[in-house]
Amino acid sequence: MKKIYFTNSLHQKICGILEEPDSTLEQIVIMVHGHSSHKNGKSIRLVSEELKIRGINSLRIDLDGCGESEGNFEDQTISSAVDDIISTIKLMKNEGYARICLFGSSAGGMAVMATALHYSGIDKIGLKAPVADFPSHLLRKFGKEYIAEWKEKGHHYFTSDDGRILKWNYTFFEDSRKYNMYDHAQKFRCPVLIVHGTSDKSVDIEDSKKLVSLFPNGRLMELIGADHGLAIEGDRSYSLKIFGDYFKE
Repeated sequence: MKKIYFTNSLHQKICGILEEPDSTLEQIVIMVHGHSSHKNGKSIRLVSEELKIRGINSLRIDLDGCGESEGNFEDQTISSAVDDIISTIKLMKNEGYARICLFGSSAGGMAVMATALHYSGIDKIGLKAPVADFPSHLLRKFGKEYIAEWKEKGHHYFTSDDGRILKWNYTFFEDSRKYNMYDHAQKFRCPVLIVHGTSDKSVDIEDSKKLVSLFPNGRLMELIGADHGLAIEGDRSYSLKIFGDYFKE
């Protein structure tokens, strides 16, 4: 395990954790965390550990404004996340990696899908309970009045899963309108695997059912009784095996 630093196109420092059990540099999985999380969040750290056991290289990153990366969280958008991920891809290509795969958790799933629209050389994509359409998702979650107030004020505050109170600019909502994956899914040519729990209270599994039907080469694994973290009664081993098998194929 090695901590690395590099820069995005805005010259912000991005931090990542590189795991390289395979010295051939044949394949690497770039891993992107969910909204307001970080590179050591369970959803990507545990998958990274599973990949390491299987001899698969990975690089999990902090998006701008998160974890140890520079930038302000309040300014983060899907577009800025795409910039971070493309900068990561370029770094790994320069290191000599032949195959680039992407893994995204929740909002990170949206970010890696958006990246694939701008960077065509992705080998395969793995998604954990991804957000497919942020405006619709946020409208369902908060309601029209809340969104209208957010727009009027230009920002709002929310409490993250780890108890931090974070400022979130309305520019995120405006930017996310460009990335409705129901409109773009047919453009994907690489394999896409979605794993989603039937007891997910954060992102509706029906969104993934709709999304996977639009991918030319998509597959959905529904985990009965699994929550947003893909845990079934606290156990994530089944979902870890699914992603491990997928990236090992």
